[in-house]
Amino acid sequence: MKNIYTQLHLHSSYSLSDSTINIDRLIKAAKKNKLKSLAITDRLNMFAAIKFYQKCIDNKIKPIIGCEIPFKNSVSNKLEGTIIALCQNYSGYKNLIKLLSEIHVGKKANENPAVIKTQLEKYNKGIILLTGGRKGLLGENLLVDNLQDKHLLLKSLKDIFPDRLYLQIDRINSNNEEIYNNKIINLAEDLNLPLVATNNVLFLEKQDFDAHEVRVCINKKIKIDDRANQTEFTDNQFFKSEKEMISIFEDLPDAIQNISEIIKRCNIHISSDAYHLPKFSTPDNSDIDVYFDEKVRLGLDSIIQKNNITETDIYFQRLKLETDVIRKMGFVSYFLIVHEFIDWAKKQSIPVGPGRGSGAGSLVAYALDITSIDPIKHNLLFERFLNPERISMPDFDIDFCMINRQKIIDHITELYGENKVSQIITYGSLAARAVIRDVGRVLGMGYTFVDKIAKMIPFSVGITIDDALKQNKELKKQYDSNDEIKNLIDTSKKLEGLPRNVGKHAAGIVVAPNQIDDFIPLYRVEESDEIVTQYDKDDIEKLGLVKFDILGLRTLSIIDRAIRTIKSQHGDIEISHEDITTPDKKVFELLQNKLTTGVFQLESSGMKRYMERLKPDCFDDIVALVALYRPGPLGTNMVDDFISNKHGKKIDYEHPLLEPVLSETYGLILYQEQVMEISRSLGGYSLGEADLLRRAMGKKKKDEMEKHRMQFIEGAKNKNISVNIANSIFSKMEKFAGYGFNKSHSVAYAFISYQTAFLKTYYTSEFLSAALSSDMDNTDKVISLVDASIEMGLSIIQPNINTSDFNFLSLNNKSILFGLGAIKGVGYNAVIHIINEREKNGYFKNIFDFCERVSLTTINIGTLDSLIYSGSFDCFDESRLSLKNNLDDAIKYGQQKQNTKNMGQHELFENKSESFSTNKKTNDHIYVKRETIGDRLKSFNLEKKVLGFYLTGHPVNEYHDEIESMSIKNINSYFKRLYKNSNDDFSEPATVCGVIINSRIQRMGQDRFINILTIDDSSHRLEIIVYPDIYEKYQSLIKENEILFISGVISMDEYNGDLSMKANKIIDLDSARQQYSKEVEIFLSSEFINDKTLAEVVNLLEPHKNGKCPLTIKCLSQKHIVPLNLDQEWFINPSSMLINNLSDLLGKENIIVKYQ
Repeated sequence: MKNIYTQLHLHSSYSLSDSTINIDRLIKAAKKNKLKSLAITDRLNMFAAIKFYQKCIDNKIKPIIGCEIPFKNSVSNKLEGTIIALCQNYSGYKNLIKLLSEIHVGKKANENPAVIKTQLEKYNKGIILLTGGRKGLLGENLLVDNLQDKHLLLKSLKDIFPDRLYLQIDRINSNNEEIYNNKIINLAEDLNLPLVATNNVLFLEKQDFDAHEVRVCINKKIKIDDRANQTEFTDNQFFKSEKEMISIFEDLPDAIQNISEIIKRCNIHISSDAYHLPKFSTPDNSDIDVYFDEKVRLGLDSIIQKNNITETDIYFQRLKLETDVIRKMGFVSYFLIVHEFIDWAKKQSIPVGPGRGSGAGSLVAYALDITSIDPIKHNLLFERFLNPERISMPDFDIDFCMINRQKIIDHITELYGENKVSQIITYGSLAARAVIRDVGRVLGMGYTFVDKIAKMIPFSVGITIDDALKQNKELKKQYDSNDEIKNLIDTSKKLEGLPRNVGKHAAGIVVAPNQIDDFIPLYRVEESDEIVTQYDKDDIEKLGLVKFDILGLRTLSIIDRAIRTIKSQHGDIEISHEDITTPDKKVFELLQNKLTTGVFQLESSGMKRYMERLKPDCFDDIVALVALYRPGPLGTNMVDDFISNKHGKKIDYEHPLLEPVLSETYGLILYQEQVMEISRSLGGYSLGEADLLRRAMGKKKKDEMEKHRMQFIEGAKNKNISVNIANSIFSKMEKFAGYGFNKSHSVAYAFISYQTAFLKTYYTSEFLSAALSSDMDNTDKVISLVDASIEMGLSIIQPNINTSDFNFLSLNNKSILFGLGAIKGVGYNAVIHIINEREKNGYFKNIFDFCERVSLTTINIGTLDSLIYSGSFDCFDESRLSLKNNLDDAIKYGQQKQNTKNMGQHELFENKSESFSTNKKTNDHIYVKRETIGDRLKSFNLEKKVLGFYLTGHPVNEYHDEIESMSIKNINSYFKRLYKNSNDDFSEPATVCGVIINSRIQRMGQDRFINILTIDDSSHRLEIIVYPDIYEKYQSLIKENEILFISGVISMDEYNGDLSMKANKIIDLDSARQQYSKEVEIFLSSEFINDKTLAEVVNLLEPHKNGKCPLTIKCLSQKHIVPLNLDQEWFINPSSMLINNLSDLLGKENIIVKYQ
């Protein structure tokens, strides 16, 4: 009989520190070589266990699950190599889970995780133990003469693992391997222990050794040259065939035979059929079903009373149907657990979302206060959430206030016990761009060189290196022509997609009915020292454990902050986010006027245009918009049809039974629930069957769909509906089901949309200040919200060191004060320190007083620069230039004062900070420089650097009159025309002027890239699309903060529904003046008509003489203007340097550049 064969010591890539073996490739190789069994023994983890097990079963391969574990002496605490634990059966699998969990949970700081002998005794049942090979339990110790200790250890392990202990022998050409192997053979004979041949497999094929070395270097954060003399691994550690192993161990046939014996002994079945739900304990230990029924009934009674519901029968009938299903499916505990932590959150004043996903379709969830949505009022279906004909775990995704989300997790952990609750692991992978950068670094290639190659991979989610080679011809050309790049890419391809590190799932937690490690191994994340599951969320669900997604929704934090501000400023108002429910005409006017920046789900440019056309006037319209504004419906005419039908286009229903189902969406199939209702109303389906039809339509399985078509037609016949009409209706359902949205989710999120719209309508300042505070770390969002504030008639007051808080503050219904926390380079600790000092000792008097009073370690020079540039010190009535010039002196003054105070000394001649003023001429040591245009432009740009945008001034406004005289319209004028006409075909040639505030590169087609610039002219921003030929021509001009004049065609951007310009010409201010100016006029008032000033004017003009632009000097004297027409010698080149210098000398109002 032929031996059964596999490699029993194999690391998959989930070992993280080594191995290039991908599970899918391993399975594929096994099938190719007709192997009937496979084993994985990853180092100190079982990350891949369930994925590996399931893929083996799917491919009719016997899975063997094991783990390589470091072993240490419990007395000396010294590591003594590794062991291999293989699961002999399910009992062994559970013991391995327990063993690994105990190792990781019990690990102390700065200690290497390892097993000790007493732990092996505790968890030995069902485990076969291998001694780990050359680097194993015996390892280097066999190379010393005294083997007595090892004899004793092996004898004790033999007692612990009777008939389950094997001495492991490798032949991979490692150092001193032959000496070691000879000794282990002798030891096996002395102790009558079996040998087993292994190969410590780390890669599939021999030629993968170099890629494996790179993988090791990535993990160790070193270069390949640093491992030139490494002896850790050899190129023989590939997946050798049975024939190769027999040849290598021809002198030890028993070692090969024992591979087969171990495979036969390892038989594990991991069930995925049962659910393991945590048990809810009732407060009085009463029967859980009775408690559930009472809770649900009381909840519904309260809802009926609160909302004055008169037709109650439908509610109680629906409630009975749902509770019966929930009980039958065994999910009573699940609903009560979710109810408990949501109820706890609300009692702690932690905002909770109205619901999300299909859970909002449950009346029981509404009665238990899990959701805030009435499913009957909104025609939502319970079967979309929980279907007795489709057995699956219920899954409530719950939104909580972002700030307090962790409190919910802590509460659940405290309630059910740390040993039953865990957060869930995630695996980071080596994605296409990242792996090329990592491999390039390891290979010692230059950063710029590697970065260039990495950037040739299009920025697209899930893209692979092979995809990039097909899409980008330049990358393929480099790959084919450059051996260095070919090696970089080929090596990267071998490592691409492999797990790189582990982290913690942002929202998921798992709660088990018993100790969590009865089901899942636990792991300690080294970087954060947090305990997480070793299985990811997908594997946890496969095992039937319940996962809760405790999601953080920023909008809930915004609503909560806004309501707290409203209450503090309007003490007599009682309002909570759950009170905002009644439809309000003014709220819909806000939507119709497209004033929805900051309004949840409704703030994109495309959404604003659709709202302007739709003119929503009821809550159902918001629900529909949330569902419609997605790629599927937008790619058809559904949105246009919806709008046309709402505004009077005749709707033809193919059958009268369709009207009650589709009237709310004006005759269109928009929601998945409508597909289910049509199936029930016309096809005679139960709602459970209808849900199965919905799922089948989503998956587009042809055979299954044909069966459903026949069932639908037969059901329709029973309702006297013709075959042709039934067939036509089914085809339309099939078509639109692909675009259909979950209405329960849409209703829940539309509810939040309405709440935010209500707050923006009636409490504009409070709402927008809350939104700005919540998003202060997102510059683009802050800019958008600042624009929205101005659009709503609010002023944004610049930051003020004496009045600003960390957050943005609503001062009144007309203004918002900028938050110090939104200034880049300042930071939370610095702001809190400043506020505490200010509250303790009063306002700061000047920069010297500030530096005297604050800690100059908490507030460093970088922080001070940011505060100056942001305008936070403008309240000292000093220019920013002057403040910066005197900053060093102020810091020295502050340090001196603090040192003197700390030493308990008193200065004999004390200078108080009030005596310093940077604009007092009495202070000779302070140099005051008059601000020039250049200084102001620099100040604006520095302000933009730390605030993210221009707040107190704008470079374009320095030249406002001049630009206006060029007949150039501001950017906002084009947007006003767009919004006024709502014209999708808007397109016209134009020239705009603005400052580049952002730029990015975007791929267009397989090997074509465009540059997209964002320019700002203080009235609005506009995206400029610059194609490669134009970019190459004007590249030298395209710099951030430069004032540019860009000509091209402004039109509607199909992607985001906003305006953009396709550029065809770009010039700077200098070029604009020199090409288009007709005349320069200089006005000299009497104060400037003196020899000194005139000499300065001549000196400034002299280098720019003999130009093409006429110069006129007009002298203002005694209410008369006397023009001095100069001859052609004094025609000038009106460069920015000249115009700025003249403006600084005479005042910019006295220098006029004419263009007409």
